Amino acid sequence: DSDSDSDSDSDDGESKNQSKNREDKQSDEDGDSSSNEDSEEDGNESDESEKDHDDEDTYRPVQGQDLYGNTLPDNNGEGAKPTKYIPPHLRRKQQPALDDDDPERQEKLREINRILNNNLNRLSDNTLESVSRAITGIYESGAQSSRDVNEKYWKNLLTTLVPPHMIMSTLIPLYIACFSGVHFQTGDMSQLGGFIIEHVILDLWNHLKKGREKNSSAALEEGDPMHISKEASNLMMILCYLYNFNVVHCTLMYDVVRQLIKSFTEMDVELLLLILSHSGSQLRSDDPSSLRDIVLLVQERSMEVIKFNKESSNKGLSVLTSSRAQFMISAMTDLKNNKRKGKDISIAEKASNYRRMIGRIKSNTASKPGHKPEPKSLRITVQDVLDIDTKGRWWVVGASWMGDQHRVPDSGAAEESLSALDLARAKSISDGTVEKKSPKQDRLLKLATKQRMNTDLRRSIFCIVMGSDDCQDAFEKLIRAGTLRGKSEREVVRVLVHCCGQEKVYNPYYSHLAKRLCSYQNKCKFTFQLALWDSFKQFEDMKARKAANLAKLLAHLIMNHQLNLNVLKVIDISPNDMSEASVIFLTIFFSSIFDSYEDPQDIVVLFRRGEKSQVQLQKEAAEIEKDDLYDGGDDRAALKENMSVFLIHYLEKSPKNVKKSTFRKNLKTAIKICETESHDFM
Repeated sequence: DSDSDSDSDSDDGESKNQSKNREDKQSDEDGDSSSNEDSEEDGNESDESEKDHDDEDTYRPVQGQDLYGNTLPDNNGEGAKPTKYIPPHLRRKQQPALDDDDPERQEKLREINRILNNNLNRLSDNTLESVSRAITGIYESGAQSSRDVNEKYWKNLLTTLVPPHMIMSTLIPLYIACFSGVHFQTGDMSQLGGFIIEHVILDLWNHLKKGREKNSSAALEEGDPMHISKEASNLMMILCYLYNFNVVHCTLMYDVVRQLIKSFTEMDVELLLLILSHSGSQLRSDDPSSLRDIVLLVQERSMEVIKFNKESSNKGLSVLTSSRAQFMISAMTDLKNNKRKGKDISIAEKASNYRRMIGRIKSNTASKPGHKPEPKSLRITVQDVLDIDTKGRWWVVGASWMGDQHRVPDSGAAEESLSALDLARAKSISDGTVEKKSPKQDRLLKLATKQRMNTDLRRSIFCIVMGSDDCQDAFEKLIRAGTLRGKSEREVVRVLVHCCGQEKVYNPYYSHLAKRLCSYQNKCKFTFQLALWDSFKQFEDMKARKAANLAKLLAHLIMNHQLNLNVLKVIDISPNDMSEASVIFLTIFFSSIFDSYEDPQDIVVLFRRGEKSQVQLQKEAAEIEKDDLYDGGDDRAALKENMSVFLIHYLEKSPKNVKKSTFRKNLKTAIKICETESHDFM
């Protein structure tokens, strides 16, 4: 019993201990939880007591305004309703203009005006470049708005260059040259060129409108002399020099000329004469075909005006006297025929001097690190400027424009615009417009197809070469069409050689054009050499007329120092085994050279050209470590031997080889050169 009691007592003690331990654990957990809650409460109290900002500095929107302070519409708690999007250029019109009484803005404008006046007051031929750089610094500093500087610059030009009672023929070229330098230095950053051209056109058209109204007023009926606005003349001269200095393209100038011809009043003729005097030669150089069309248009218009004056002489509507019309026609015709007066030559020389200064400004600007490409001439028209309010400015980067993008072109115009014939027309090359094909162009296209011009590029080059007025006209059209860039230059040379060979009678036009191409681009010389080598391979099937034409073409290039006699090294000359075409080619080639020189010493120089000197041959021999001094001259020696054989076998029997003739002297000199070493014959 005592044992059982002791066991039960021990069990009771253990159970009591376990329950006590459980109670202790629960109390510990309760203590921990209570301590955590106390710590959280303490933390919240500390956060509330230590805030990171003051309530006074906290922004809270006023009732009726949004977070940004804008007034909200009263929609009874429904929120702001969506509104129509307004473009920035229209949004600016809806906003009130800047207060002119704002002292800060007025101070900035006075500062701009002061800097411009200080620089332009010291402008002269000697300070043109420095003044141009100083004005450019205003734009580059970023301290002033470009638009404010443009407006102040234009007001300064308007005040100085456009007085109402005299033509500023001395100051306008200088000021516009300085302006052009600033335009090319600032580029698209300031949009200065487009801004000034826009204001010049708008102001000019306003003065023209007023002048034409005066022309038809009752004052003329009373016999008062016509007052021609000098402001319009000054504005036109500004436009002329903007064109002369490549700020604006000839498209605008020809557009202005056509607009003036339509009206053809006394003021219009005065402005046309100004254009011819100050920009006539440049217009002829840029687009001769358009100038020819203008001359025809002036003739037709002048006849209409003279007829109208005779019919309405009693009405007081004097448009233009017959003497003025005839003078206008004669001036246009002289320009078309490149006849310039002394006054026009002096004006052109002065403009050329300013262009050289602008060229130095361009080169200095291009040498600066990070320089962007210079702006190109603006190809805008008068109608583009007059439609600014309705269509916008397409020539301004990022500006909105509503042009004819929704117009569906007809199929004929679309096909023509996609064809490469646009390159062949001076009109399309100069102003990018597409017109209907003329009968002359249709004939040229048919002829190009007949001559197997099987690509668009070849047909375009063919139309330029065959449709140009002269060598200069063809060369300028090829330049504007971009056909002398890259690989297309090869096609120009091959088409020219082909056309020269196909002529029934030799035409020196091709030789002069070939010379001009070689002078402009040295790689054309090698291309002509390759084209002639390809022609030499066809001697077996070549007609005599083609061989004669190519011989005279090559003789002209060699005599004008564009090629040398090394071109002939691929021709196999043997007395008993030469084709008829090759004999004709070489006979006419050497005869043309011998007939062209009076002094035999010129023949020596011509035959020596292309030979390596003794020093050059020694240097080559030393480099290749050979003992044969003339190892590098085998090709030239073989050529001289072949030429000697041909000269003796064929040209000594020529009927031109008579005693005491220039031909005989030059022939003997050539044979002697071919039979001697280059370092022995002196």
